[in-house]
Amino acid sequence: MCYTSSRITALSIEFVAKPNEAHKVHAALPAAIDGALGEVAGFAGSFVMIANHEARLVTVVTLWSGEDRMQRCHENVRWVRALLAPYLDRCLRVQTLAAYVPAAPQISQPFEQPCSEEPFETRLHEEQSLCIA
Repeated sequence: MCYTSSRITALSIEFVAKPNEAHKVHAALPAAIDGALGEVAGFAGSFVMIANHEARLVTVVTLWSGEDRMQRCHENVRWVRALLAPYLDRCLRVQTLAAYVPAAPQISQPFEQPCSEEPFETRLHEEQSLCIA
């Protein structure tokens, strides 16, 4: 068994959404971020997190990987802020974080694996939950 890990730079922007735009954040921002940054070198994904006690409190985290991850992150702060602008009432905090992300252990597996009984299309549309404390 072998353990691998990734070093990632995370740009975290915490803000208060405009009252009349808060309900749109969850549906619109993930697609807008992925659409704008999806092909940018070093972009490794994003999270849009909304506080469960107040729908206007939003945290957006973009993830950057690669040798020049810090540079790529800094080069794209302006674009991320521009994507948030239509929803932003007040910016609370902008910070860049260095993250060490452990990956699951890699176990050598047989070349062919049995197929799931569930159709592939069904598994594509399943939502996955992530709890971040």
